[in-house]
Amino acid sequence: MKSDWLAWLWRSRDVRPFPSQWRFLFESSLPHYHGLSPELRERFESQVQRFLAGKRFYGCNGLEVTEDMRVLVAGLACLLILRPDAKVFPNLRSVLLYPTAFWVRHEEPDEIGVVHEGEVLQVGESQDWGRVVLSWEDVEAALAGDAVNVVAHEFAHQLDVGAGAPNLPDYARWSRVMQEAYDELCAKGSPVLDAYGAEGPAEFFAVATESYFQRGEELRSHHPELYVLLKDYYLLETA
Repeated sequence: MKSDWLAWLWRSRDVRPFPSQWRFLFESSLPHYHGLSPELRERFESQVQRFLAGKRFYGCNGLEVTEDMRVLVAGLACLLILRPDAKVFPNLRSVLLYPTAFWVRHEEPDEIGVVHEGEVLQVGESQDWGRVVLSWEDVEAALAGDAVNVVAHEFAHQLDVGAGAPNLPDYARWSRVMQEAYDELCAKGSPVLDAYGAEGPAEFFAVATESYFQRGEELRSHHPELYVLLKDYYLLETA
């Protein structure tokens, strides 16, 4: 009986009209919203509604989270889940927003295995226990066209099911293209992919996703096969 009630609740959320003020906010502020086909726009808006219905937002260091902040973060995140079978980040429970970059305590083992503690200044973090942490200042910068898109980066980590790949029916093409692009970045760098992507496959996937959404034309020019791979996955033409 409980599962039937929950199914009805989700259906009722789906059929609610999309708020006109949210649509206006996307039209005025969200990159790529105008590039969505009618079918993708309908799917995108449904995903945004599900995201906002199911995830909790918390302001940190005195930041008051407004509805516009919640909607814009949800919009940036849901550009990554336009596939017909895409779930709305099922492992995510909450989003923490800081006013600016924040300090995070990390433990790092050295070459002989001794663990050292230290604090690292970060603009975003994706945590395995169901939380994404973002700097609002850097979210705004991404909306303004900055090359760094902290939402795309951290939510790509939420899509990663291991070894820098999302859930796919077949990994042959993905593995080949991503490995070739990763090896190239490690060997000689890239004018469009951040060097941080050389940290490993997971960071490479997140960095490539950032470039796809923020620097699509350059990514297509310098890494055409990688661009097409990501376009086929995200379904959105960003160049």
